[in-house]
Amino acid sequence: MVFKAHDYLPEELQTKYFDFKPTPYPDEKFCEDLLEQIKVAYNNCNYYKDNFCKKFDFKIPEKLTIDNLETIPYTPTDIYKKSEGRTSQLLKVPIDKIVLFSCSSSTTGDPSIVPRTLEDFDQIQYNSIKVFTEFFRWKDLKVGPKRCLVFNFAPNRLMMSFMAKKNAKGFEYVKKTRYFTACMNKPWEYYGHEEYMIKGKILKTIWAIISSLSIRGGFILDVSKMLKMVTTILKTGHWKGIEVSKIIFGGSPLLMNNMFEKRLSKENVFFDLDGLAFVGCGGGGWDGVKGEAKLDAVEKVRFIENYEKIFNIKSKDIADIYAFTEGPTLFGGHWSEKYQDFLLHCPDTSRIIVRDLDKLEPVNDGMEGLLEVITPYGVNGSINQAVLVDDIVKLISKKKCPECGYEGATFRVIGRLTDAQGRSCSSIIDWLH
Repeated sequence: MVFKAHDYLPEELQTKYFDFKPTPYPDEKFCEDLLEQIKVAYNNCNYYKDNFCKKFDFKIPEKLTIDNLETIPYTPTDIYKKSEGRTSQLLKVPIDKIVLFSCSSSTTGDPSIVPRTLEDFDQIQYNSIKVFTEFFRWKDLKVGPKRCLVFNFAPNRLMMSFMAKKNAKGFEYVKKTRYFTACMNKPWEYYGHEEYMIKGKILKTIWAIISSLSIRGGFILDVSKMLKMVTTILKTGHWKGIEVSKIIFGGSPLLMNNMFEKRLSKENVFFDLDGLAFVGCGGGGWDGVKGEAKLDAVEKVRFIENYEKIFNIKSKDIADIYAFTEGPTLFGGHWSEKYQDFLLHCPDTSRIIVRDLDKLEPVNDGMEGLLEVITPYGVNGSINQAVLVDDIVKLISKKKCPECGYEGATFRVIGRLTDAQGRSCSSIIDWLH
């Protein structure tokens, strides 16, 4: 297995799922595989057995079904925080089986760090291409000789590797630590030209280091170059020898919103990209906080309106991805005029339970609670087969999306527990048990 300095992804996974073919994950197989992961966690991880199985008074059953998933132990995302120092206690496998550690971006300086095996990254890549295919028009991007041009509102993966190491400073395996999103960005580079929008400027970086002992002020959002590229594509249909099939605006909605509010809305800019462009948000930040970026919260309706006003991109061509570092699942979503929000969909690689804020009992359609994500796939390295997230969501449907018909649970994100309640999942679990 070889890691190249500019790749941060095992060679075995370079292009494995780029011609995507879905694998079925029916309920019976899902439950069989989940039970096996629970057994491995119980037998190989004393922390899981002593802290969670005992706390939940859980005995490993002979059989699991979809109807009794709510009885299995779930872990709060907080247990993966660097400050807790538990990473090595949460392993299901020997440490030499861990190829990389996934790190969350964190404004608090206390990121989550999740150990992952090669098989876990295999599944994460499958999950990524699956959501790109189902929600981000993946199959439309390579048409004959045509390729896509992606404006990724994020730093490039090399820059993100340095940021991850800075964020995980003090962690024993910091050299093997990367942002969770870094590997998911890579596939787009094979589908055309990927222009990372966050650029480091040498003089600005030097001045930032001198004046504030930080590199934070050394980065810019290179909107000017983006506008030049869009102009060239509209005139010629090409960029640097690539015949462009689609223009994709991807990455952080927080940075996209900054582009609109700080510049484009004030300059009366307009490009007609109807039918040519698509928006694929990802990485969160709708609440105004993402990594080292602290900006105004994004008003989703205004965000949608800005894309139509400035680029003539309609809401039907704007999608979102919801994910979190502690789990391998990516949830794709489309804009809903009814809810004036993105409806997010649970893929068949996972199942979800929404639990109320009182006793953490499962709720019914139309109710709000904390999101629990359950999956036996992509969790070989750690005990994250059932994770309770700090996000408060509204369960739209347990069965399928009422608007697009996507099979599986549908929900939308309402907010964060720590914002609304001043507490975390861990404190609630400790309180209940």
